[in-house]
Amino acid sequence: MGVNFILQGAEEDISRIEKGTKILQEEWNVESQKKGTVFSDIKVNVSFHEGMELEIKQVNEDVEICCHEPAHFFRALNWVQKHLKDTEGKSEKRETAYFTGNGLMLDCSRNAVFTVEKVKEMIRTLAKMGLNRLLLYTEDTYEVADLPYFGAYRGRYTKEEIQEMDTYAQIFGIELIPCIQTLAHLHNVLKWPSAEEIVDTPDILQVGKEESYVFIEKLLTAVKDSFHTRRVHLGMDEAVQLGLGNYLKENGYRNSSELIKEHCTRVLEICKKLGLEPMIWSDMYITSNTGKSYYEVPEDADCSDWKKPDPELGLVYWDYYNKDESVYEKMLKVHKQLSDKIVFAGGCWIWNGIAPNYSRSFTCTKSALSACKKYKVPEVFCTAWLDNGAETPVDAILPGAALFAHLGFHQEFDEATLEEEFRDAVGSSLKEFLKLDKFDRLFLGDQVNMASENPSKYLLYQDAMLGIFDYHLKNAGASEYYKMLAEELKNSAEICKNHTGFFEYYHCLAEILSQKSELSVQIKVAYDAQDLSTLRQLCEEIIPHLTEKLWKLKELREDLWMTDAKPFGYELIDLRMGGVITRLESSRRRLLKYVEGRIDKLEELETERIPYFAEGKPAIENHWQRTVSGADFTDTI
Repeated sequence: MGVNFILQGAEEDISRIEKGTKILQEEWNVESQKKGTVFSDIKVNVSFHEGMELEIKQVNEDVEICCHEPAHFFRALNWVQKHLKDTEGKSEKRETAYFTGNGLMLDCSRNAVFTVEKVKEMIRTLAKMGLNRLLLYTEDTYEVADLPYFGAYRGRYTKEEIQEMDTYAQIFGIELIPCIQTLAHLHNVLKWPSAEEIVDTPDILQVGKEESYVFIEKLLTAVKDSFHTRRVHLGMDEAVQLGLGNYLKENGYRNSSELIKEHCTRVLEICKKLGLEPMIWSDMYITSNTGKSYYEVPEDADCSDWKKPDPELGLVYWDYYNKDESVYEKMLKVHKQLSDKIVFAGGCWIWNGIAPNYSRSFTCTKSALSACKKYKVPEVFCTAWLDNGAETPVDAILPGAALFAHLGFHQEFDEATLEEEFRDAVGSSLKEFLKLDKFDRLFLGDQVNMASENPSKYLLYQDAMLGIFDYHLKNAGASEYYKMLAEELKNSAEICKNHTGFFEYYHCLAEILSQKSELSVQIKVAYDAQDLSTLRQLCEEIIPHLTEKLWKLKELREDLWMTDAKPFGYELIDLRMGGVITRLESSRRRLLKYVEGRIDKLEELETERIPYFAEGKPAIENHWQRTVSGADFTDTI
């Protein structure tokens, strides 16, 4: 049944959700019209209250929604739209929002800068889930006046584009928050000659230098002029070489805890001047005080003597790694000693390579958000990092966002409920999405991929003549494994019609890996056995077929990228995938020359296959350049 919603209630309340309701209604009507559905008018009486409870009551064509804020209303309205036909004229639904802020951080700095339309699509999906925060992570991918090299050739957002996304988010009660960098992770900025005077190390600004703060004020002014919110995430994480570059040469050594405190003070002054409310990632405050890694904090640590951040500075505790709830509790105890303004950031592991790691994402998120509820953390969000060039299509984040929403409105995890909520908000099957977790469980079976192994990446990219990872494929059954996965994904594109291209891509990838994963092994075995017949077959049948499939994979990935993101940055994906094809063609020519007796031997195949991973260590390699060659990609001088 299709429905037309007629909003009723206080004029002030209706004005907060009217535009968003109209937009979603139009989207739903398109879906219903495709099915030839008959429409009914449904009266929706809406009211907002101070409490965090969400209540839906329905009697025939009358629906009452009582909730805390617009984002929660849209979650409720989405449920009504999806389930009204199932209720037999009467239903009630109650939920409690456990966090005042819950949302998603979208990484727009790892080459993929998502289009305005894609961000709007994300906003609508988040609203259907009831999420009320969206952070845009932009290291240098936003326009800054008087800084022409800032984000050059990177697809940076214009001021007008950010304002358009910001206005759209407000329609759905979602706060669009800038997440930038003001200390480290600035290599794309600092690589230009124009930035020479503010460089400490290639990735880090020089603390204490006046030119650095002139630069930062320009960044923050651009943020203030583009976003409606006054909140801003300043970054400042992982500055592990802080003070050890040009700063050391010019000023001598100083402890990093002193430098981070000094820098925060200066940047906070700029924020106060511009009327901004800042937060930062917390790791530098902890590591600089302990001299250890982020999570190596002693149990029941006493932080009374630590150098602490300004009370006005929010601290974002980020942790995507730990399965034990006790670790999160320990870290939250520390954060509570450092600040009254704590935010938690978890993550959906879509940055592991080609495919997502949902088993680790789900395991860690369940423990993390349970601890956050126990310690009454007011605000949480799910990060969607896209390390190493956004190889994973961004829609892979949807299960992670849905899980954050699910645990934001339920005390305990319930698989069946999450499946339903995912289908309602996303329009696809969570079960089909979770199959993608198998791409990187080749060596793990049913185990949770806590080490983030990623064979689907390095077996796709590995050179067929070098076989850098072949040692580890003995008895792994890689070809059969990926053949079975391809069979499992055969119908996913049909089942998930809203994500057809997405699943066509992964089905094609599984088909390729069913041949490509062991191709280098087959070549080496045949060469060692002087089996010229098999080598000829590989050259004339297998490699051409594989090359054809790789062209299709590349086209599918290009279509996804150009639908989701600006064209900038895709050139690197193009080069990586194109490199696989080119090397296969080169390998084929080399092998044929050997088979035909035009060359006496193939030195690449004379080389012994040795272990890449140390005994007992996880099978993970995320650096593309290491998977394709033993040569040095970086030292070219």
